Amino acid sequence: GDQFVATFDGQPVVWDVIGIDHDKPTDPRFTHSLTIQSHDCLLNAQFDAPEPDNPNSDRQQYGNNRYLHSAIRQWLNSAETTFTWQPQHEYDAAPTGAPYNGPGFLKLLDPDLVAVLGAVDKQVARNTVTDGGGQDLFSDKVFLLSRVEVYGGTEGETSGEAPYPYYESLAPSPTTAVLDGRIKYLGSSARYWWLRSPYTGTANSVRPVTTSGSVTNYLAANSIGAAPACCIV
Repeated sequence: GDQFVATFDGQPVVWDVIGIDHDKPTDPRFTHSLTIQSHDCLLNAQFDAPEPDNPNSDRQQYGNNRYLHSAIRQWLNSAETTFTWQPQHEYDAAPTGAPYNGPGFLKLLDPDLVAVLGAVDKQVARNTVTDGGGQDLFSDKVFLLSRVEVYGGTEGETSGEAPYPYYESLAPSPTTAVLDGRIKYLGSSARYWWLRSPYTGTANSVRPVTTSGSVTNYLAANSIGAAPACCIV
């Protein structure tokens, strides 16, 4: 719950400490971590673009809900002056518009903060429609939170995931219902904001948090708020 300020795109941004030693650094030289998340949404972003050549008709029209392959994951971990998208599978399609036509996230983030960030080991469920269920493992410096991590209950394979203390303090038990502490703003208006977890019964829908603080589902091709997290190690 402690807060500090670090700039994003030249503007001061409040960051919340959401966990201490919650995440495991990938580099074995480091044994501690301080997980922080932007207090509000930093911008709007598409999770993943429609894939016109994908044999799955939902992904053709509405995008892909596999976080491992998502455009937003690539952008969050890019330090390029001009973000360069790379296809992650044979049907992948490039995102368009902001923020994908500008610098990568790490290029926009306060360089003093970037200097102390480290990759951590994370997990994310796969959908059961096209991706076979189970889990993807990954290691990133910057990431979206999962349904489990915001105390929204489990869905699919969530081994190794646990709620961040910041969110666990909001309710007596995991819930997808309204929680004021999950509400995030962009400017003066509350915004839906992306989680990394898929709606596992679909190929194209992702779990976000709504403007009232509940957990719902939304099409990957839509643009809604991004409130990323990262770890000081």
